[in-house]
Amino acid sequence: MPFYTQRRMPVAQRLLHVFVFTGAGSVLLGNKSALADAPVEFQSTFMRQLDNHASDAGALALKTLSANQDLAPGRYLVSIEVNRSFFDQREIEFTANAQGDGLSPCLSRQLLLDMGIRLDSLAETESLTDACVDLPRLVPGALIELHGGQLLLSLSIPQIAMRRDVVGYVDPQRWDYGINSAFINYQVSAQQGRNPSGHNSSQDLFLNSGLNLGAWRLRSNNAFRSDAQGERSWTRAYTYVQRDLPGMHSQLTVGETFTPGDVFKSVPIKGIQVASDMSMLPDSQQHYAPIVRGVAQTRARLEIRQNGYPIYSSYVSPGPYEIDDLTIGGGSGELEIILTEADGQVRRFTQPYATLSNLLREGVWRYSTSLGRYNAASSSTDDTPLWQGTLATGTGWNSTLYGGLMANEFYRAGTFGVGRNFGSLGALSLDVTRSSADIDSTNSSRNVQGMSYAIKYGKTFETRTNLRFAGYRYSTEGYRDFTEAVRERSADQRFRGSRRSLLEASVFQNIASDSSLSLTLSQEDFWQSDYQQRQFQFNFNSRYKSINYSLYASQSLNDEQSNDRQLGLSVSFPLDFGNSTTATFDLRESRGSMNERASLSGRSEGDRLNYRASLSNNEQHQQTAELAVGYQTAFASVGAGITQGTDYNNLSVNATGALLAHAEGIEFGPYLGETSGLAYVPGIADVGLLNASSAKTNDRGYALIPYLQPYRVNRVILDTNQLDPNVEIENGVTQVVPRRGAVVKATFPARTVQRLLLTTRDSQGAPLPFGAQVSNAAGEVLGVVGQAGQVLLGTVDGQQTFDVRWGNAATEQCRLHADVKNMPLDQGYRVQDLTCR
Repeated sequence: MPFYTQRRMPVAQRLLHVFVFTGAGSVLLGNKSALADAPVEFQSTFMRQLDNHASDAGALALKTLSANQDLAPGRYLVSIEVNRSFFDQREIEFTANAQGDGLSPCLSRQLLLDMGIRLDSLAETESLTDACVDLPRLVPGALIELHGGQLLLSLSIPQIAMRRDVVGYVDPQRWDYGINSAFINYQVSAQQGRNPSGHNSSQDLFLNSGLNLGAWRLRSNNAFRSDAQGERSWTRAYTYVQRDLPGMHSQLTVGETFTPGDVFKSVPIKGIQVASDMSMLPDSQQHYAPIVRGVAQTRARLEIRQNGYPIYSSYVSPGPYEIDDLTIGGGSGELEIILTEADGQVRRFTQPYATLSNLLREGVWRYSTSLGRYNAASSSTDDTPLWQGTLATGTGWNSTLYGGLMANEFYRAGTFGVGRNFGSLGALSLDVTRSSADIDSTNSSRNVQGMSYAIKYGKTFETRTNLRFAGYRYSTEGYRDFTEAVRERSADQRFRGSRRSLLEASVFQNIASDSSLSLTLSQEDFWQSDYQQRQFQFNFNSRYKSINYSLYASQSLNDEQSNDRQLGLSVSFPLDFGNSTTATFDLRESRGSMNERASLSGRSEGDRLNYRASLSNNEQHQQTAELAVGYQTAFASVGAGITQGTDYNNLSVNATGALLAHAEGIEFGPYLGETSGLAYVPGIADVGLLNASSAKTNDRGYALIPYLQPYRVNRVILDTNQLDPNVEIENGVTQVVPRRGAVVKATFPARTVQRLLLTTRDSQGAPLPFGAQVSNAAGEVLGVVGQAGQVLLGTVDGQQTFDVRWGNAATEQCRLHADVKNMPLDQGYRVQDLTCR
């Protein structure tokens, strides 16, 4: 079959011919590293030529593909990968290897230690005194490969020779303060409705704002609410300035903040604090982040509070929900979850998020010291001065010792505890706390003293049962924690008496390969009162073929309805129409009444648009219809929902997003986490980010990157699949290492070029030889002629001259002249037939 035809082909078909050859060249190049131990040669006769061209006309291009690209011996700044994970950039001396076909790096003992190689456990250590360590001889199975074109040194080290405690560690010299900037994260919502009690409406605004100047960060969390009675309130959870102290692995905070909750219960203060930041340590030495789960019955408003302050607000669709993006001030304590259904029903839960995080690796320290005034959400409580100090250290025998002191003018408490990992028996911690409080009231003054004893246990069993948290605390009648003492002194109505006992547990069980069971529960009672708080959430999830079903039960905290229990069954399955469309059927029993609901949900437009519609009915023949939609734009996330019941209706709207101001302007984007980034592709719009599926660069080339990990290597990756053909980006991947709270800038050099799809012929009208090289005036090879004389090139506007060679003789060379700007434009490509002379 000849490769040449006079009939003009469509651009798509012509591009296919070019890409076939380009892809083949890529395979050849990719195989080069795999066969680097032997010289690579390609047979040019497999590239079929026309009769008037020599059979080896493509030899020049194949020789270039197989040419050795190794660097000359010398010092080079290279990127280092260890087991495919980026380690660092270092300047390393390279010398010719013994075989004479490549370069060998000079790896010092200290560099190997920095990489995490266990040198002390190796059999042959005499070579460690040498300036350059022979790693393949020292560690059997170790491999070293230099990619000269990328200046990348790749090391493969058997896992048995690696220290586990350096996983995720990044040299502090690479920690980046980021750029000077200011930002505002916002969550705004409004609802208006009617129920048997009358009309109701409310507007809510949550602002999480910040200012970064050098090493310092200013943060403030504010909430505004307006209700149907016209009452407006503005609350502030915290406002503080902060900076990290790398040498101490800690954060310095000045202003309104929360004390750590790893020893005492976290309390809000206004003052100064120095506390350990475990994120500066390797991954294996860090603790977990809490996840809030539950089940909503309607399109409900979810609010999460910490120490009485609202810190999170969102709308959730009917059914199970999961909140995994909280920013928590304090390492443990209790979260208050308030779920407001569309019909006005309110359910409250509390979720403890302290686990056995007090267990530390041997030699690791965690500490905090806080000095300031008590900063309660209620203005009626005492803003008394307060000091707290805590200390924990990992010791031998898989144990951790921890303790703390808390004191002010009327309250003193001390805690001492020990935690230990018992291996197959699980982890256990015991602690004892003694308190003394002066309780002054209008009628009397007295001092109360008491003890509190706590035991916590956690284990993952071979049956795949994960006892995530189990704890019991018993307190004597005279014991008060700090919050209880303050409330009793101020005669706060929320003081029901001192806590007598508290039982908490969280269990997760995998059943077979597609089922799971989870249970969380807590129960507490009080001295001087028969009041109890009891709550639980039970979930069983399973799957049969494409059908998912779950059984759930819960009891929430409710001062008026102490028996607010629910039982439910939910069944869902995918439908054959639409994009990710799912049908769900629910059956729920609550307070003796049955309710059934059918809903339809789905996503479209690349998961940017989501929707849900449902109909429900109860035993009293009351019907409810709901419709909710949400859309994720490049600049914000917006949503709306409407609920119509027999005796009530509700309409709600919400929006979430962020704006960032920096030296070059103001950018809009998705809600930013604590640590974030700013991608910059100069002058190129609509470039997506794989780190944030909804983000795209604006007209100036900027896009916000949410939720980066502090003190870790974060890969920022551009989505180049939808790039305009004329956009050329040198490298679509970069790495950043932000400090906590930083806004780091990731710049991607890019340029706009003209893509030329040329059909080239010689002076006799025949296609140029398959495999001929095309170069610009500077001698840079821009492309290779493919089948039927077609070649794809990237160049600039204006008059261009290209040299074509398929051999060294004068008859095996010619020159193309192109007027790029005046070439016909077809589907983003400049397309033209040219004669090479």
